[in-house]
Amino acid sequence: MSNKILKCALIGCGYIADKHITAFFDCPHTELIALCDADPKRLKFMQEKYGVPYGYTSAEEMLTALPELDMVSVCVPNKYHAAVTIQCLEAGKHVLLEKPMAVSAEEARTIIEAEKKAKGKLMIVQNQRFIPAAQIMKRMFDEGKFGEVYHIRTGWRRPLGMLPNPEGVWENGESANRNWYNDKSACGGVLRDLGVHLLDLAMFITDFPKPVSASASGYRKFAPKTESGKRYELSSEDMVTALIKFENGMSIALEVSFCSFVSKEALFTNVYGTKCGAERDRDNLNIILPDDEYNFKVVEAAIEKEKQFKHCIHEFADALVNGKEIPVKATQALRVIEALDMIYASMEE
Repeated sequence: MSNKILKCALIGCGYIADKHITAFFDCPHTELIALCDADPKRLKFMQEKYGVPYGYTSAEEMLTALPELDMVSVCVPNKYHAAVTIQCLEAGKHVLLEKPMAVSAEEARTIIEAEKKAKGKLMIVQNQRFIPAAQIMKRMFDEGKFGEVYHIRTGWRRPLGMLPNPEGVWENGESANRNWYNDKSACGGVLRDLGVHLLDLAMFITDFPKPVSASASGYRKFAPKTESGKRYELSSEDMVTALIKFENGMSIALEVSFCSFVSKEALFTNVYGTKCGAERDRDNLNIILPDDEYNFKVVEAAIEKEKQFKHCIHEFADALVNGKEIPVKATQALRVIEALDMIYASMEE
């Protein structure tokens, strides 16, 4: 195992940044030396909070000033993913890009072309596939234990009160506008926030079959309560239901919502195979096995024996310094974005 330390930076000091920053500090192969954010007040606060020496308000300035950077974590809003990622790749950096990879398959392909020409490598933050339950389902698929996987049912439903609030407050008391989650023009919405995780997991388990069609409905039924009474653009979807069909005959039924009249949050992935099935409920996993001709038995999977997941930064850095295969490839993520494109197209029909 290599002892190499990667000099790292983070672009975008929003709500997800804390998880990336703490992972950089926890990872034995990374040293976080710079932060970048367009808001100078936010940038200064985060630098002081974490003791990061360098701060910049533009990616271009940072990449020029710090040629020694090895790796950059891109945590900007969705609509900026492609432009910032390509900028970092062209500067010769390894890039860890927050999901979704891009807001369209066309943009995803431009990122892939940039990576082909670059010295650095790219990984997408699709963390659901690293949880122990996912590891077991993937191994079962690879070993043929499911038989033919013909359908996957998956969902992430949240109760009322969990809709992203456009008015946030940072730790230093400064106001934060988070409304891009609810704004279609900013490429927000529950499908790109939660749906992309579940589609990636289902397609990862089944070796990324090619999506061929989708029938979907999208809804905007709820508005968050705000302290100021200010009106915000609430144009992106807060719920999506979809049926996606694939070239190999498999289908995926997807349901995601930021909020609805349900009693509790639910996160599940159910695999339907011809030899057995699997039901993942958050971090738990049950395997449904045949028992005599038409009966069945349920076996609880021993997930504690699987590799425990910390953060994609650990997975990416380990792959980079030890010459391993990149765990989440851009070509895989492209298949997921192609499915998202089909879902959005169907929603707009």
